[in-house]
Amino acid sequence: MYAYLIPLLSVLLVTGCERQEKNAIANDLNSIKKNFLLSILESQVEESPFHMNYSLRTVFFSADIVSLFGEIHVYDHLPHGWWRYEGKTLCRIQGKLKEVELGDLFSTVDQKEYLRKYCENSLKSDSISYFSGEDPLRTRLEFEDMRTFIIDDKFLIVFFQPYTVGGLGDGPPQVKIPYEHLKDKWNTSHPLTQLIDKTISSKFYTASWDQGD
Repeated sequence: MYAYLIPLLSVLLVTGCERQEKNAIANDLNSIKKNFLLSILESQVEESPFHMNYSLRTVFFSADIVSLFGEIHVYDHLPHGWWRYEGKTLCRIQGKLKEVELGDLFSTVDQKEYLRKYCENSLKSDSISYFSGEDPLRTRLEFEDMRTFIIDDKFLIVFFQPYTVGGLGDGPPQVKIPYEHLKDKWNTSHPLTQLIDKTISSKFYTASWDQGD
């Protein structure tokens, strides 16, 4: 239960998704709810009350690109609860909205290293990260730490799970990369990188990441 965050409900929010995909999401949610209830039954009276909160919001929405951010907080035993974050970005590919992974956008060794180094340097300048200070807890960021991302109309936003690059703060630890910094640094042949400029130029979209902070 602790190894993963529940899948997002984005499939339910995107027009044209197949019914079987919706059923799969519903089944996954039921599984998480069942695990939560079982955890409560194994806990003690003094550990209650228990709760599980999940929120999902659209960060970027257009006809061809959808990006969503989800957050879950679970308290099912002592000493404290736990948080997980999830991002899901979908792009229209051959007429269908398909999920995009960070590895799709940074597919070569050089592209992965650029992203890794950019995020690492940004975290080193963050006074509350594990990479800052005279005796930092971490000195190197790994590409595997950067599995989760979203996009808005200005940035590719990479964010990290609690306690991977820093302690709990005001929202998820994140690195915002302006699109102008990504020119020729990511996979320019991927449909998302080709559509993002076109979509933003059209101004036919909504973006709400900063507004929701």
